[in-house]
Amino acid sequence: MGDQGGRQVVTQNYTTIPLQCPILTATNYPVWAIKLKAIFNVHGLWEVIEPAEGAVVDPKKNSAAMAYLFQALPEELIIQVADQDSAKTVWNSIKTRYVGVDRVKKARLQSLKAEYNSLKRKRMSP
Repeated sequence: MGDQGGRQVVTQNYTTIPLQCPILTATNYPVWAIKLKAIFNVHGLWEVIEPAEGAVVDPKKNSAAMAYLFQALPEELIIQVADQDSAKTVWNSIKTRYVGVDRVKKARLQSLKAEYNSLKRKRMSP
């Protein structure tokens, strides 16, 4: 608390919590993306990934977002995206890769379920 012109002013100290970037794995993309988006929002960097229509991306913010992304990626993936010059491009590349994998898994699962149900019906019929 401080005194300002006869009034008491209450100030609150906010502590900075270090945010640890999760490492992307073959199975954690949805949670990884949510956590990284939260980290980007805290640091005012999400606008680099999803800029407003016609907005110019701040090069320093792009560099910071790239640094966070590279901290959150396994080495073999960093090598694959290192030549890209924008965090948005890296993010979209990763999203395409992992969302596509999820779609393939879901399609395969549906196919296996249909095959299972077909075999089950054949087995139950006389």
